[in-house]
Amino acid sequence: MSDMHVSAAGAATAGASAFGASAFGDGAGAGEHPNVTLLKDGYTAFAKGDMASIRGLLAENVVHAVPGRGPLCGEYRTPEEVLGFYVRLFELSGGTFRAEPYAVMANEEYGAALVQTYAERPGSPGRVLDGRAVDLFRIEDGKITEIRTLAEDQYADDAFWS
Repeated sequence: MSDMHVSAAGAATAGASAFGASAFGDGAGAGEHPNVTLLKDGYTAFAKGDMASIRGLLAENVVHAVPGRGPLCGEYRTPEEVLGFYVRLFELSGGTFRAEPYAVMANEEYGAALVQTYAERPGSPGRVLDGRAVDLFRIEDGKITEIRTLAEDQYADDAFWS
């Protein structure tokens, strides 16, 4: 099994263990795997709406799978489709959609982020998405080739976006 490097908000740097941890947002800490930094950079770019930076992290053959039955569920199979999905999240939420990771981990091939999500639907007072999700990643040659977003409450997620 490959070593997994973990970054969690508020975690102290782990010395010489097989796991590296640093506070999220402090840059590459001692023992932090480069793919942890890659994923953090992606979330930072997402928070800023920086689609050009996100595009630079995606492989040409990227697939972002979003399970469920809502209108945004499905597979997005090119960088342009993935970016279009992200733009749609912002459009449908009136720019309020946030995906804030509170733990990021990765090794040479795989990554995962535990994420707090939040959004509001414009024109629908009280219609709020406030939940958790797990984003799973496959990474090859420093590029993201696969993303799977798994909502903690898929029914609530589907209802919010419908």
